[in-house]
Amino acid sequence: MPEQPREDSGALSPHAMKLFTAVWTAGWIVAFSTGTFWYIGLVMLLVQGAVFGYVKKEGLPWADREARRARRLERHRLRARRRPPAVETPAVPALPDPVSAAERALAGAVVRAETAGGRMDAESVGLVREVDRLLRPLLAQLRTREADPQVRHDLETLAGEHLPRTVDDYLVLPDDYAHEHRTSAGTTPADELRSQLLLLLAGCEQLRDAVLARDVDRQQQQSRFLEAKFRRSDLDL
Repeated sequence: MPEQPREDSGALSPHAMKLFTAVWTAGWIVAFSTGTFWYIGLVMLLVQGAVFGYVKKEGLPWADREARRARRLERHRLRARRRPPAVETPAVPALPDPVSAAERALAGAVVRAETAGGRMDAESVGLVREVDRLLRPLLAQLRTREADPQVRHDLETLAGEHLPRTVDDYLVLPDDYAHEHRTSAGTTPADELRSQLLLLLAGCEQLRDAVLARDVDRQQQQSRFLEAKFRRSDLDL
């Protein structure tokens, strides 16, 4: 028993399909036999299979365009329902920056001092390196351990502002001016640089003592806690 077209499919009935096929076939035969329009008959013959398949499924193109459009939309909705639901990929949380802005500024100042091409004397470069040696581990601790807010601020300011400014303010000066020009106090810019670096180094040592003193205090608190919790009195023995 031949399959009946669905009511909502828009396809032609078997009778209408037979009539359309007969008309189409007669059309290309007539066009081909006239000689004048043979190329139209040839095109109709070549696309006959595709046209029949479309008309059988969709109906005549000029008939009820709105209904055909609605049927296409309905087919798209049915296909969408059959598709498996998209699996949402959970958002990957952004990892914290492993290096703080103060650490980057400190590293940049050290690089500029070491690559100044001899414009900064060896003693001053050594002082910059010593400041870096003291500050870098202290800044690393700030990322993993609690610190006094004022000490944290002083460490980040020294590394992120004071040392870079000291180095950069000196390096903008011409080399001969930095070593030969005398200020009203009788010092050269190179002398001023060394004095500033010594002051920064003293500040680093003070901050280091403050951080270590807090660590020692925390250790002592833990000792007192453990002693109170676990030491037995003579009566318990």
